[in-house]
Amino acid sequence: MAVKKIAITLQSNEKLHFENGRNQFDEGKEWWGCRHTIAVMSFIGLVVSYAMRVNLSIAIVAMVGTGVKNATRFIQRNQSEVCPAPYAQSPELNDQEQIRANAEFDWDEETQGLLLGAFFWGYSTTNLLGGLAAERFGGRLAFGWSLILSSVFCVLSPICARLSTVLFIAIRLLTGAAQGGLFPSLVVLISTWVSPKERSKFTSFIYAGSNLGTVVAMSGGGWLCSSNLFGGWPSIFYASGVLGFACGIPWFVLVHDRHSTHPRVSQKEIDYIAQEKDSVRQQMVNSVPWRDIAKSLPFWAIAIASFGNNFGFHTLLSGLPLYFSNILFFDLKENGVLSALPYLGLTVVIIFWGTLMDICTHKNVFSIGTVRKLSAAIGGYGQVVGLISMYFLGCDAFLALCILCITMAFSGASYCGYPVSNQDIAPNLCGTLAGLTNTVGALTGILAPGVTGLIIQGNQTLSAWRLVFLISAVVVFISTTFFVVFSTNQIQPWNAIEFKKKKNNVSSHASSEKPQHVAYNITQTEKKDRDENSEL
Repeated sequence: MAVKKIAITLQSNEKLHFENGRNQFDEGKEWWGCRHTIAVMSFIGLVVSYAMRVNLSIAIVAMVGTGVKNATRFIQRNQSEVCPAPYAQSPELNDQEQIRANAEFDWDEETQGLLLGAFFWGYSTTNLLGGLAAERFGGRLAFGWSLILSSVFCVLSPICARLSTVLFIAIRLLTGAAQGGLFPSLVVLISTWVSPKERSKFTSFIYAGSNLGTVVAMSGGGWLCSSNLFGGWPSIFYASGVLGFACGIPWFVLVHDRHSTHPRVSQKEIDYIAQEKDSVRQQMVNSVPWRDIAKSLPFWAIAIASFGNNFGFHTLLSGLPLYFSNILFFDLKENGVLSALPYLGLTVVIIFWGTLMDICTHKNVFSIGTVRKLSAAIGGYGQVVGLISMYFLGCDAFLALCILCITMAFSGASYCGYPVSNQDIAPNLCGTLAGLTNTVGALTGILAPGVTGLIIQGNQTLSAWRLVFLISAVVVFISTTFFVVFSTNQIQPWNAIEFKKKKNNVSSHASSEKPQHVAYNITQTEKKDRDENSEL
């Protein structure tokens, strides 16, 4: 009898350990499911949308002939404050002046800063609306229409630029406003389809599309701008806009908001997602607990981290082509390729780090909370070290490029940090939270180019750019430290605001069982809906 009890105990312990280990996560797991298709389509969508976002950063060099303009100006300035232009006193200067003469626009640095920041004026105003729309109507519609509308405005950009500077600023503002719903929509889709242990890998892979889009725009855009295709620089706007249309059609065919409405999802994948039903998005919250969100320290940790990291990113995004052209004097065709190298390294590190953290959480090497803080620290502080290193550089172009590549590569680790935390602390409200935190981050798209333009206005010197890098390093350091200290991965009480209201109307015993009962009913309803869709 005793032996039998021991055997039963050992068997129970083995089963419990097995269920709490890899089997609990891997059971029902398919090598390819609908969530993987959604991830690939989201990745491609961000590649195209970011190409539309950053195309002006490379096109503006051709539109105003920036490098030649400032090289000519630097010849007459204090040579200790600038890098020597390779053609400053050569017979080729007349050819370079001819390139400058062929430039269509004569925008000064302040106007260029306004143009580069116009996208983010519109982008920052619609992130919250995009998040609310994604929660109410679904991420599929919100993301798809954002992509289509921004493609329309992108195609119209060259016409507007030639008609009026004000009109060009307006169309860039509309392009940004159209893209405001992209990331909140993706956050809603990820929180619905992906379990917390997979979110590092899925989020990193999807978000890597934004940086690959930057690579495509900067490398391919440099070639397009220096070609005769559609007049040179306008071709980068036409190409990215057409790609946006091409991506939008399959998006609506292959992506669905929930597995209950997906016509091709398998029962195995439904059961797999149901294993983490308490940590994925289950309900539509009709009333947003604004006061509770405003008082939440974990929310502010995410918002401040979003501000700091985006400030550093947009400082480099908008300033990198100008820095290469004005200070290091790379020619136009080289400009795009060399500017893209740091973002190519960033893309590789994002995918690698996300996969590594996915393995660590599956093997219980790190908790999810540790992954978030560790990723934020490596990404943020690595970026700080790189920016400070840029401060001490002179005119060594190769060394500057190497440091920029390393800096951007380190920042890739942060994509497993604050960008995923919205889903951790409130999966039912992640669209709203992403809209709020992305709004804070999007404001740096206005602020960073504005600060850079203010500093370098009429002062394209090494000391001016050193100040730009130093300010960015301080902002990133403060924001990263705040997130590491105050962030958490624990679901916040206000995530289940509807449950709170129901608790006030029932006994304490009934209220303790209510969340499980509601979650069970939701799961059964979704299965019923799917069966009906299959019959149809």
